[in-house]
Amino acid sequence: MKTLGIDIGTTSISGTIIDVLSGEQLDIKTILNSTKISGQPWSSEQDADQIYRICQAMVEEFTQRWEDIIGIGITGQMHGIVYLDGNGNLLSPLYTWEDGRGNLEYIDRMSYAEYLSEKTGYPMSTGFGLTTHFYNQINGDVPQGGCKITTIMDYVAMRLCGHHRPVMHVSNAASLGCFDLLASHFDSDALARAGIDSGILPDISEKEIVIGQTETGIPVVVAIGDNQAGIFGVVDDDSDVVVNIGTSSQVSMTCSEPKKIADLECRPYVDGKYLLLGAGLCGGSSFGLLNDLFCQVCGMASVEMSKEQMFSLMMEAAEQVYKDGDCDNLQVRTLFRGKRNAPGIRGNIWNINMSNLTPGNLTLGFYKGVCEELYEAYQKMPAAQIGGKLFLCGNALRKNSLLRKVCGDIFSREVFLPKWKEEAAAGGAKLAISVLKNQ
Repeated sequence: MKTLGIDIGTTSISGTIIDVLSGEQLDIKTILNSTKISGQPWSSEQDADQIYRICQAMVEEFTQRWEDIIGIGITGQMHGIVYLDGNGNLLSPLYTWEDGRGNLEYIDRMSYAEYLSEKTGYPMSTGFGLTTHFYNQINGDVPQGGCKITTIMDYVAMRLCGHHRPVMHVSNAASLGCFDLLASHFDSDALARAGIDSGILPDISEKEIVIGQTETGIPVVVAIGDNQAGIFGVVDDDSDVVVNIGTSSQVSMTCSEPKKIADLECRPYVDGKYLLLGAGLCGGSSFGLLNDLFCQVCGMASVEMSKEQMFSLMMEAAEQVYKDGDCDNLQVRTLFRGKRNAPGIRGNIWNINMSNLTPGNLTLGFYKGVCEELYEAYQKMPAAQIGGKLFLCGNALRKNSLLRKVCGDIFSREVFLPKWKEEAAAGGAKLAISVLKNQ
C-alpha cells in the first residue's frame, strides 16, 4: 500500500510516492511551474487552471504506475488565493504570496496592507490572501460572480474530488490573515471593520480529515500549507528545528500552544499543535537575482550562459573564497523584498574594498545573508525547547553543499538532510498515511 503526496510550489510542482508500511520513498517527479502570467510590475499571478491540469496529470501518471495507492495528500504555496463562483468554477488566476498590490499606496500615505492592519488589528502583509482581496474589492477587480476565495491547493483538492465547495485546513486559513489562532476561525468582526464580507471565505477544518475521493475512489486528505507539510515530512521530535530555503526561506519549530514572540509568526500545525516560524521573503530567489545579474553581464560580452551553468559557476567561485578564508569579505543583507512587518526595508551590500568585489565574494555574501536572516529569528525561539536536530530542507540547500556548510557555520550546529527528497510532497503523503490510519 502506498500514498501519493503533491506539492504545488511557486517554481515547481512535485509528487512523491511513500510506502505505507516501510516508509520508503519509492518515486519522485518534479516539473517546472511555468504558469506565471505577465501583468503589472507589482503583480504576481499564475494560471490556476493550468496548475490543476498539471496536478491532475501527475495523479493519473502515478496511479497508472502504482496500482495500490490508498490516499492522496496535497500541499502548496501559502497565502495566495483564487476566486470561485457558487458552483466552484474558477474565475481568476492564482494571486500568489509574492503579489505586491498590498504595498501600493491607498489613503493617508498608508498602503492597502497598512490600512487593513490598522482597521482589523491583525498584522496584514502584501501577498496575504485577504490583503489581495481587499485591494481587489476596493479597485473593482473581484471577478463578477466571485463567491469564494481559497488557496491553490484547496482548489486542486476540491477538483480532484469532484466537489463544488472548497474545504480549508486551519494551516491554510491562517495564511490568508485576520485569523484568530485561539478560536481557530477568521475574525468576522475585524473583517467587517474593513468592509470585507466573511461570507467569501470557505469552510474551515480544524482537523486533518478526508474530504472526498477521486473518480477512481482514492481518498483525498484536506490540503495543508507547504511550511507545515515540510515540517511534518521531516521532524522526528518536537525539539527538532527545520531550516528551509526554497523560493523564500523559513526557520521553524513546533510548540504545543500559541506563542507571541516579536518578529516570529505562530501558525497552526497538525494534531492541534502550532509552529513558531521566522520567514524570509527573499531566500533562494535572491540567488536567482544574482544569477540574473551575472547572466546579463555575460550577455553584454556576447557570451551565452544558461541559469544552470551560471549557478554552477557561482557555487565554484564562492567555494574558492570559502576555502581561502573570508575574514575581510564583503557582507550582504538579502532583504530585497523587505520583511512582512517592514516591507519598505531593502537589502544592501557593504564592507567592499578594492579586492573583494568579485563574483565569488558576492555569491558567498548572498549565501550568508539568507542564512543570517534566519539565524536572527532562530535566536528568538525558546532556547529550552531547542534540543533536537537541525534539519536543512528545500532544493536550494539540498543541491548546494556550500550553502549547507554556511548554514551550519552560522547556526553553530551539526546539520542533517531529511531522509526524503521533496520534503513538502513527502509530508503530504505522510499526512495521508496518518489520517487514514486514524479513521
